[in-house]
Amino acid sequence: MLDDPTAPDRHARTPLDDVADHARRVDQMCDLLEALADDLPRRAAPVWREATRMCKAVIPMHYQNILTVVMPVLRRRCQGEVDCENTLRRLQTDFEEEACRLSELNELLEEAMETGGSTIDPEALGFALRGFFGALRRITSWETDVLLPLADRHLNAEDLNEIACNLLRLDRNHAT
Repeated sequence: MLDDPTAPDRHARTPLDDVADHARRVDQMCDLLEALADDLPRRAAPVWREATRMCKAVIPMHYQNILTVVMPVLRRRCQGEVDCENTLRRLQTDFEEEACRLSELNELLEEAMETGGSTIDPEALGFALRGFFGALRRITSWETDVLLPLADRHLNAEDLNEIACNLLRLDRNHAT
């Protein structure tokens, strides 16, 4: 059987690998958030600042990469495939719910950072952190175990090029 010239080379690095790498970094950030939750309120200011930075910049960027770059291309490619469409709809709903939790968590982290944690109930912040990073770990796991393999099966070289260009554009926008 002849190879499909539009199929991606399975040995070459693709933008999906970059998305998977970012998902792994998000999981590592969850470890930092967990350590912060475990050691409230004793953590030093740099940890608060790093947690706040992650929650305000890194994690939302990951959400944006999935929701505005990968999913639209995959949705277009899988149009009419009910299982694929349901999977994408579920992941989008999960990301949107987590974005709402993240917004609430950002407010708590900012207040904690500004006051050195003195005005925040450590148990309330710990509960918010655990709820957030627990759900985020499940989403990134689902993303790497379900979404990215689905994308790998369905997307062709043109789709991957479109994703790569859009990820690069978003990275440039975040850098400025």
